[in-house]
Amino acid sequence: MKVAIVDSNHDYKIKKIVSKYFKIVKDDPDFVISVGGDGTVLLSERLYPSIPKLTIKTSSTCRKCQYMPSQLKHCLELIKNGKYEMEEENKIEAKFKGKKILALNEIQIHNKKPTVAIRFSVKSTNFFQNNVIGDGLVISTPFGSTGYYMSITGKTFKKGLGLAFNNPHNLKIKNVVLNEKSKINVKLLREDAWLLRDNDEKYFDLKEGDKFIAYKSRQKAMFIKF
Repeated sequence: MKVAIVDSNHDYKIKKIVSKYFKIVKDDPDFVISVGGDGTVLLSERLYPSIPKLTIKTSSTCRKCQYMPSQLKHCLELIKNGKYEMEEENKIEAKFKGKKILALNEIQIHNKKPTVAIRFSVKSTNFFQNNVIGDGLVISTPFGSTGYYMSITGKTFKKGLGLAFNNPHNLKIKNVVLNEKSKINVKLLREDAWLLRDNDEKYFDLKEGDKFIAYKSRQKAMFIKF
């Protein structure tokens, strides 16, 4: 088997250990080892979408990392002997101006100027909120609900797509979890905004009148479990 390593710390010791069990490659790996924190997990999925991930925790802020560096050798031995299981996680996808944007945690719209609120509408099956005034909207997967979504709502969820309104002017606007088959249509009504995914530094500019649609992706993220 071939393995790629995404290591936020560039730890030579990790690479040395892994090389004793598998061939280390950059392209077309059979599985990926993510070494770091939650951000490294998200980066790993962007670099190697849907390739199975083994997550190793070397950061204090990693809710999604399953194993410690001290467990790495044992994990590699189990993988080599085929003694592991695979866990699937839903991803979210957005379409904007003919482009597809994939995320593991969330898709979000965010005000471009921190001093200026944006106005937008959100429409889906059995849900409509018009002329929302605030900093933006987070559309989260269950996997991502322990991140930005939870920081806004104080809650997590295990199924569906979560809508978290970021600092809404109207405090009566309620955050909601929609059916995972929902198609969520968002339209920017006033001011400029960014369309973002996970912790990716690349973003899309939204202008007044721009629209995008978000929904559960057919693509899955895969994680190695024992």
